[in-house]
Amino acid sequence: MGSPACVIVSRGFSHSGRAIARRQGYGGLPVIEMDHPLAAPEREALHPKADAIVNEVVHALTGDAEKLRAEYAEKKFRGPGNLCPK
Repeated sequence: MGSPACVIVSRGFSHSGRAIARRQGYGGLPVIEMDHPLAAPEREALHPKADAIVNEVVHALTGDAEKLRAEYAEKKFRGPGNLCPK
């Protein structure tokens, strides 16, 4: 992987996304968790979710590729716990 790239996934799929990236040889690919669900009946409902990750996305797309690989190879994810509010 030469230039910076990232993948944005719902928290419910962060562990799967990381596992797939590792199997494909991209263990340090920046996988960025976004609150679940990614879909919303109204577009405005997605704005807070996007606002919560925008700084990390910018970091992943503009940071040094080698440093990003090391950082994301070790990243711990919150994972799918309590995905849907009651």
